[in-house]
Amino acid sequence: MTIFPHLVNLKYNLVFDIKEKEVNLKVKRVRPDAKIPERASNLAVGYDVYASIVLNKFTKAVEGELPVTIQPGKSVLIGIGIQFALPWPNQCEVRPRSGLASQYDVELSNSPGTIDPDFRGEAGVLLRNRGDKPFVVEKDMRIAQLVFSEVSIPVIEEVEELPETVRGAGGFGSTGLFGIKEGTEAYRLEIEKIDRYYMKIVLATAERSNCVRGVEKDGDDHYKRDGKGNLIGQTRRFGCVIVKGDNIISQGYNAQHKGSPLCSEVGCLREAENILSGTKLERCRAVHAEWWAFANLMVSGSCSTKGATIYLNAEPCEICAKLIAQLEIETMVLLEDIYPTSGTDIIKKAGINVRYIKT
Repeated sequence: MTIFPHLVNLKYNLVFDIKEKEVNLKVKRVRPDAKIPERASNLAVGYDVYASIVLNKFTKAVEGELPVTIQPGKSVLIGIGIQFALPWPNQCEVRPRSGLASQYDVELSNSPGTIDPDFRGEAGVLLRNRGDKPFVVEKDMRIAQLVFSEVSIPVIEEVEELPETVRGAGGFGSTGLFGIKEGTEAYRLEIEKIDRYYMKIVLATAERSNCVRGVEKDGDDHYKRDGKGNLIGQTRRFGCVIVKGDNIISQGYNAQHKGSPLCSEVGCLREAENILSGTKLERCRAVHAEWWAFANLMVSGSCSTKGATIYLNAEPCEICAKLIAQLEIETMVLLEDIYPTSGTDIIKKAGINVRYIKT
């Protein structure tokens, strides 16, 4: 049995994650000499398909062998010699190859075509010659590409009235050619409003930090506190809030781990050992805000972080960034111009969206 090589060979795959191995796509050759679709590069999303035979456009029966000439203005159905068993609820779109369109004006008549999960026939590509010269389709020529995706199957609900929108009933051309209405700006402002809301919660969470870095001592060698008992002059006061579906699923702040003596009573370990900032992170009694939030999430067992948004009032260290990159978090929102680190580069390279907000 032959399978798509790129579904299992990940040695060049630097940006994809383990999800690529979840979908098992079964394929069958209709003819022994048919070629299995394959990606042209490790970052390509489309699988190139190869011309195998000429099919009748109406009966889908084999009509002839390749090569075949498509006259200007005419179309020919080319079979690719492959049958699919798409796992539900995935679909496959048959899309044109840009090279054929730009160089020869050869396109797909039904672009994009769709292969459904229950279709078991030979997949075909309906090529149309829109140019002014005959085009010859050779055997094993790359004629189209397949793009696979998971789809949502909505439940149709009939109602008396639909929710109102800014656009309303405007259809084709209702948004004009040049002027952009308030849709984009309104969306941006709404996102900023949400980000500010959760960032305020991050800052409130960070107030629970008991790190004594930067805190001065009084004459009795005690760390200074205000009238509410808060440490004065903290330089390491960090918070983390993880949000999914507009709900907080976890939060954390930097503080000594359970079982550790309080730094406010015995002094800062890192200061005592003269450790430079950003180095020897293991020599610290504190748990980072991100670690604390992840630990709370695991203890509660409440929710997956897939697709979630993480809010931080400082850029993550490299260790935290690596953990965030593995959690399938969709977006990281940071407080602007606060305690920059190299961790954000790791987040961006992992394909996670990064936004900055001012409170």
